[in-house]
Amino acid sequence: MAISNSVRTSSSVGLAAALALICATRIVSADDIVGRPPAGRDLTIGEGAFRHLQALQDIAVASGGNRAAGTVGYDRSAQYVAERLKEAGYAVRLEEFEFPFFEEKSPPVLIASRPDGAREPAPSDAVRTLANSGSSDAEARLHAVNLGLTAAPPAASASGCEAADFQAFERGAVALIRRGTCQFQVKVDNAVAAGAVGVVIMNEGTENRTDAFSGVLSKGAAIPVVGVSYEFGRSLATGAGGTVRLAVNAVQGTRSTRNVVADTGSDDKGPLIVVGAHLDSVPEGPGMNDNGSGSAAVLEAALRLAQEPARGRMRFAFWGAEERGLIGSRHHVASLSEDERRQIAVYVNLDMVGSPNFARFVRSSAATPEGLAAVVRNEFIADFRAHDLPFEQRTGGRFGSDDASFSQKGIATVGLYTGASAQKPESEAKLFGGTSGRPYDPCYHRACDTTANISREALEQNTRALVRALRATIASHPQGTSVPATIDLPGPKQ
Repeated sequence: MAISNSVRTSSSVGLAAALALICATRIVSADDIVGRPPAGRDLTIGEGAFRHLQALQDIAVASGGNRAAGTVGYDRSAQYVAERLKEAGYAVRLEEFEFPFFEEKSPPVLIASRPDGAREPAPSDAVRTLANSGSSDAEARLHAVNLGLTAAPPAASASGCEAADFQAFERGAVALIRRGTCQFQVKVDNAVAAGAVGVVIMNEGTENRTDAFSGVLSKGAAIPVVGVSYEFGRSLATGAGGTVRLAVNAVQGTRSTRNVVADTGSDDKGPLIVVGAHLDSVPEGPGMNDNGSGSAAVLEAALRLAQEPARGRMRFAFWGAEERGLIGSRHHVASLSEDERRQIAVYVNLDMVGSPNFARFVRSSAATPEGLAAVVRNEFIADFRAHDLPFEQRTGGRFGSDDASFSQKGIATVGLYTGASAQKPESEAKLFGGTSGRPYDPCYHRACDTTANISREALEQNTRALVRALRATIASHPQGTSVPATIDLPGPKQ
């Protein structure tokens, strides 16, 4: 899961050609990966979803430990998904696009020099580099920018959002800015215009915004940019006017990646239901909950619906480069004509549906969705109620996932979610179980986000609710028969 940013697009390519390119870099074939049920035995819906997770885990292990966009791990993940969908009879295509690539070569360095001459390095867990930060080593005076730290408890911050915040800024200094209100890129652009040689963004200090954080700059920066925890930011603020050393060692560039898009091949012209999940992980780990879980649930739903006589008009999408700023889903939506966008009745998003300390959230872009969006949301709720499972509804706002790419174009969205790095409040621990005061997912964006980090219970419940909801949309809107796909996949290269 990531906060959305800008899009870079390029042309689509044929499935066979693109997969041939992917296959050329493979070490293992799809047949070597766990992904098909044992002969002679039908899997439960939870087992079915988990087998895909295990396949993605195996791919990550064989590919350097992650499945990040622009890496061989992501390419193999895309191939695995495309092959399963093609085998089920879907018309599958790969949508190629370019995205800003960013890779850190070493951890960031942030050291504050105190008036007494002591040098205080930031704790390793208190500072993180923002993706697309510049790469350089700067030592300069630290200048605080409109931090607004006097309110108790901390209030929302607009630090650095206006050029006027930098009127008294000392050129050649490192800017200390507080998170909040506007995009990171706006704060950084204003700092660069004022002559900053580096930017330290402290967390806001409001609810669920206290720890060191990751972020993405939409168009990059020429100076180093890091995020730090609220408490470490406060300690820096007390020494503002002293000097800091800020260093980032990273590589910026452009790479290509792809979405996997599968259509039912239906010959009708009824409303289109798009179901999606991002397939990429962060570079720090294999991304089994974020978002192997959503991808596994969507893939299993697609495979089960493919076995039924009526599939309706559906599109199953597996987005690339979500962790780089929702780039894959934005590319897809931007590539559609206005008429094609109007045909989409609802976009259904699954991002993180196997959190170990889970809650059950049903999310929608409207408080009272209409049409097929209402059908999907109501069926999610009905399935949870049928199994005596508590849930919470959340509506409106930006959820920081691929649903934003659709809702920003006026397309209704509905989704399922089980929580990320925020701490579970006591009220939700009483409602859902688990542990209050602990993250929904303690391995969010970390190397420990493996299959051992997955709640198989939550994964099964959300996959089951998704299948029920999609079946209901077909029943409520009968459509034509499906037609077979006509695109062939290349055979695996040994």
